[in-house]
Amino acid sequence: MKFRTIRTLTSQAIKSLKRTTSLTTVLVIVACVLALSVFTLIAVNLTVMGQRMQAGVELRVYLKDDTTEALKNALEKSIRSISGVTKVVYVSKAEALERLGAQLGDENAFFFDDVPNNPLPASFDVSVRRADAASDIADRIRKMQGVDEIRYGPELVRNLVGALRVMWVITGAVAVLVLVGASMIVSNTIKLSVFARRREIEIMRLVGASDVFILFPFVVEGLLMGILGAGIASAIVFVAYWAVSDWVRAAAPFLQIVVDSEWLLRAALGVVAFGAVVGIVGSAMSVRKHLRVQG
Repeated sequence: MKFRTIRTLTSQAIKSLKRTTSLTTVLVIVACVLALSVFTLIAVNLTVMGQRMQAGVELRVYLKDDTTEALKNALEKSIRSISGVTKVVYVSKAEALERLGAQLGDENAFFFDDVPNNPLPASFDVSVRRADAASDIADRIRKMQGVDEIRYGPELVRNLVGALRVMWVITGAVAVLVLVGASMIVSNTIKLSVFARRREIEIMRLVGASDVFILFPFVVEGLLMGILGAGIASAIVFVAYWAVSDWVRAAAPFLQIVVDSEWLLRAALGVVAFGAVVGIVGSAMSVRKHLRVQG
């Protein structure tokens, strides 16, 4: 197909796009993609926060009082050899007492005045790579000789991992619903365009025009509707996201939401690409049905 022909057919698609039905479809796509973008941004930020929290998951492994130096060294070596363990730090009884004193503060230092011996056990602070592996690692360490008790908040870890999985399942479901729903709306809009130009199409068939030549403007129209709708949605959501992120960073800096401009640009391009897919799928559904009818 020659460039001049493509330009002519594309201009026809743009003219058709100006119809009220097409503009309504664009607004529907905007609403659908807005919903998907919001869910995606929430899921991404929760994932980033979750990864930071997972990276900070730490097991406190308390040792028995009668643990010898040799057994302590062997235990540390065994813990380091476990897959998923990133760091092991030994905390002596004296260091544990210093930590507790720092936590209580000088005003509560009198608590230690009547304590003849240090009652706190020695321990290992064990950092793990992934929160979902913490339970298995804790079970392995618990069976080792010299270990008295392990604490790490398993319920919090399980809840965090579960919440992230649920959020991504919801986001995936929304993406599928948006793709199917918006594609059907685009398909119906293209059907109306085909019906409105049915006599013109019949004439083109009579003079020997190919199916590609006849239906190309409708495919381009669907593509443009998807790109335009997704482009408007991405502009709205990301401008709003920047404004909200500034407020969140000022009000709750500990949340550390994603504000990387390069990542946001890639996300915006991904949203536009998703809109293009919606437009192509919708127009393809309508065009294929038209070809079957004509065939």
